[in-house]
Amino acid sequence: MPSERGLSGSSGRSGSSGPSRSFGLGGRGSWFGLVAGVAALGAVEVLVLHLIGNALLPRPVALAVDVVAGVLTAALLAAFVSPLWSRHRVADGVVRLRLGWVAAVDVAPGDVVSATLYRPTAAAPLELGAGFDEDTGRVSLVRTTAAPAVLVGLSRPVAARVQVLRGVRATSVLVGVAEPDELLRALSPS
Repeated sequence: MPSERGLSGSSGRSGSSGPSRSFGLGGRGSWFGLVAGVAALGAVEVLVLHLIGNALLPRPVALAVDVVAGVLTAALLAAFVSPLWSRHRVADGVVRLRLGWVAAVDVAPGDVVSATLYRPTAAAPLELGAGFDEDTGRVSLVRTTAAPAVLVGLSRPVAARVQVLRGVRATSVLVGVAEPDELLRALSPS
């Protein structure tokens, strides 16, 4: 486990003209398992709709049901697969935290009031996926629970996207990252 590093009370901006950097999200195994499960479920759903549609509907309507179900399932799978190649980036003075097409939040380093290595507990475990806690305003972007995570506190709510299209206002971000020390340095003031 990397050494705990943190940043507290920083309200200044880090250099916005510095070089761009990217950070991995950690291992892909957990997310690949999730994608495989969603793909299997989607295939069964499309097959069942095809069989029921062909048995009960006129041929043109059944074909339309097949096309719509296939396109929607393919779009969902594309969104679920996207975190497998996703990376967090620091460029142009903005930290772009992404979980593929599933979720995203852009954070200006000047809005960061704290950034610390997150230590999961039994009461607050690290959870796989993208989520938003309505009570705390926390967005979470985690591709694997085996990788370290960084908790970023923000001075003001920022726009975020979760569940592919849902817009929310985040007051903190919990992000899984393979290189937590590097991300903490990127979030610290110059």
